Amino acid sequence: MTPHVDIEKAGLPTRARPNLLPPNFQDAGGLFLRILQTRNPAAYFAVAHTALAIGTTPLDMLLRRFERRLYANAEAPKKPIVFVGGAPRSGTTILEQVLVGSLPATYFNNLTAVFPRAPIMANRIFGRFLRKPSKELQNFYGRTSGFGNRNDGLHLWDRWLGNDRYRPPTSMAPAVADDMRRFFGAFEAAFGGPLINKNNALAICADVIGAALPTSHFVCIRRQPMYAVQSILGTREFIQGKREAPYGVGDPAYTAPPGSNPIEEVCAQVLYHERRMAELQQTLGPKRFWVIEYEEFCQAPHLVVERVADEILGITIDSGAVRAAMPPLKSTNKSKLSPHEHERIEATLARLSARS
Repeated sequence: MTPHVDIEKAGLPTRARPNLLPPNFQDAGGLFLRILQTRNPAAYFAVAHTALAIGTTPLDMLLRRFERRLYANAEAPKKPIVFVGGAPRSGTTILEQVLVGSLPATYFNNLTAVFPRAPIMANRIFGRFLRKPSKELQNFYGRTSGFGNRNDGLHLWDRWLGNDRYRPPTSMAPAVADDMRRFFGAFEAAFGGPLINKNNALAICADVIGAALPTSHFVCIRRQPMYAVQSILGTREFIQGKREAPYGVGDPAYTAPPGSNPIEEVCAQVLYHERRMAELQQTLGPKRFWVIEYEEFCQAPHLVVERVADEILGITIDSGAVRAAMPPLKSTNKSKLSPHEHERIEATLARLSARS
């Protein structure tokens, strides 16, 4: 491995300051009010740990000095890394929760979001006080409650993928790739492995990440486009405050005509994810890049757990115990829109699919 280059000091494309507030959100104040109305523990916890992260910034910056030493001395990770991805609202969070709860693996927790500059040092110091998360599959738009519970780690990915979470990179500078390898190597050295992490955008740039992290594998989930579109539209309304505001990685080749209905943009977004996942499966190979169906996963989640254990982690698990502990999941593929909008989505998907 080449000598470590501090990518912040070198001025390479990375985030010098972690994103404590999601950079692509357009209605933070309105979102806060809508969260208060949900009475959802995970939603409340997301607000609380964001506030805590602001208050602990001085300690985080102090610990970063020691964190950087870990990176400088780290080797590349040797154990498998399982990345979960897919289009927004396709079931990626529930898939990660099932894998993390069923397999002997590490993951990024909510404490890392409080100390985004020094997540390893923070977990070394405070990790012993964290409660083990329950196996209940509860989340709020990907957020969980409890400092020991899983976290997407988007604040970490901003270091290497850049400022705009809706535009994944198509390439990565060698020093940035080396910095990423050292982080995952240092995380593995500190907490063991393998590691499981969900980031929807990795279903778009898996080739870039896969080249930098040779032990990485990608388990991506595909949801029927009609229901993915419906869910993204609803999420736009709740998170962004309006349907017209984007949510998640969109189709870079699509430009919404002035005054157009957002349904077409979201349909293009979902179809882009489908095309891109098919391309990446060809690029990385079906053994390293999987695409699983949401409905099939809900019907038999234990099959994905068993397959990951066998084909990626190379371990033997008690299949009977996994099946007993993992009953079928409730599918949310139900129409929640008016018949008119449902028909419009189906027609738009058919028209855009015919063009590609």
